[in-house]
Amino acid sequence: MKEYDLTALRSFVAVVDSGSFYNAAIQLEASSAAISRRISALEARLGVKLLNRTTRQLDVTPAGQQFYQDVTGILNALEQAEERLSCTQETYSGTVRLGAPLSFGMKKLAPLLPQFMRQYPRVTLQLQMDDRVADMVTEGLDLALRIGHLADSTLVSRQIALLPRVFCAAPDYLARQGTPHSPAQLRHHALLRYSLLSARDEWSLPESSHPAEFYTPLAVNNGDVLACAAIAGMGIAMLPEFMVEEALQTGRLVRLLEEHAPAPLPLSLVRPSRQFTPLRVTALMQFLHASLGEEQ
Repeated sequence: MKEYDLTALRSFVAVVDSGSFYNAAIQLEASSAAISRRISALEARLGVKLLNRTTRQLDVTPAGQQFYQDVTGILNALEQAEERLSCTQETYSGTVRLGAPLSFGMKKLAPLLPQFMRQYPRVTLQLQMDDRVADMVTEGLDLALRIGHLADSTLVSRQIALLPRVFCAAPDYLARQGTPHSPAQLRHHALLRYSLLSARDEWSLPESSHPAEFYTPLAVNNGDVLACAAIAGMGIAMLPEFMVEEALQTGRLVRLLEEHAPAPLPLSLVRPSRQFTPLRVTALMQFLHASLGEEQ
């Protein structure tokens, strides 16, 4: 039986998972040239072409597809064997790469992380906060928190909470423009948009006009900026309640249309679709579920 370089095997799997040598190199903290050399050496040892490379694309050969399936199972089994050697909570170790939306990460997630790190002192967290939906495989994320309805994908998701949303505006704006008493009256107001959602998805309301008729003077891809714009009297915002709790409590924002509150947004834990999940990742999943579950 031939001897194999585990680094080369992991490089091959990373290239197939991420779709390119460049993405695999970022994930494995190596150079693209090094990844290419490892796979070329692997192909030479096997005597089989695993990948067809062109300047524009990379295709996995039929032999490569079969080898990928087999090697993935072997690597997962090895990782699982390593985890079983460290089966007590005190010896959980390794790195977990966690993705989260920026505002949620700052307001809800950041206060929780010290408790997890005290509980699992040998686990290293790498937190990536971004409002865009990251490609978990390409960016090497082990776990991600996602807000909103998820598109169908190969990822494994678990809804852990529902986040209430509110309509809100500053007292100054309402004094100038009046207070809406029904969703239909929103057509007469300036509506502040979260630009990562379409106007139809964000402002699809019963009894309201077509979204195209709404006056939306500002579209922002970050909820905190949107909240600041609402506090400054620029219009009415529809935001998750956690983002404007303090402003509502201090009176800088006023809750509107409470009987027609927007549907809450699901909060989900998402991970790559793998047969085996490392215990350190499972521990973080369980911690986040327990810590954030009261938001349901």
